[in-house]
Amino acid sequence: MRKTKIKPNSIVLSVIGILCLAILVVSARTRENQTNADKVPAKKPVMIVKNQPDSPLTINSVVVDYFPDARMPEVSFKVTNISDKRVMVYAIKHVAALGSRGAFSGAVTIIRADRKRALRPGESPEGEISGIQYPQPPESLTLSVDYVEFVDGTRWGEDTLKNGERIDGMRAGADAEREALLKILTTEGAEGVVRSLDSITPEADQPSSRSAQWLDGFRGGVGTMRERVRNKGQSHSEIEKELRRPVVQKENRR
Repeated sequence: MRKTKIKPNSIVLSVIGILCLAILVVSARTRENQTNADKVPAKKPVMIVKNQPDSPLTINSVVVDYFPDARMPEVSFKVTNISDKRVMVYAIKHVAALGSRGAFSGAVTIIRADRKRALRPGESPEGEISGIQYPQPPESLTLSVDYVEFVDGTRWGEDTLKNGERIDGMRAGADAEREALLKILTTEGAEGVVRSLDSITPEADQPSSRSAQWLDGFRGGVGTMRERVRNKGQSHSEIEKELRRPVVQKENRR
């Protein structure tokens, strides 16, 4: 049998290679262990649904997901109409407790297009809170029904975020834009309306006596009406139909 001779230099190189590989493996494991030690998994925020026994709506089926960023939890829930009346608008308030940084509050506001699509008794649509990045992972999230408006115009709720005022302003803005465009439709036709969409800017009545929320809603209502008309193209009949449609359809109060 022929013997293979191994040169001393080859042995030295082999030993050095093995040692380098061992050092790399140990280094990688050390970094991995350090990373795992430094990475403290965030806790899911405690979900709290405020007890509101007299509320016409209930919040249920709450699920929270805090991946991939614990500072941006995504919350899904259902809202059930337990009253005997249809609901046009409702706002679900959410308050995030941030420890020493205080709290952050906001609301998910749902506005039904008209009374035919109002939330009927027993219905349970889904809702979601997402896209909010807090400065730190919230310790808890509290949900509550903050505002409810029925099809007959009556309202319920603390409305701490003044959704009612914003909606009143929105309706006033849409109605003001509608009236201004109707005058142009009568004198200049559909082409005149299309030309005037971006130049007609109705002013709010007594703006100094209005809240910031009302004025913000007014501007939003003007913009909404413009887009509704713009989407009708240059059809005279379709524009007129849109402009003559009431901004809000309500049933008579009882």
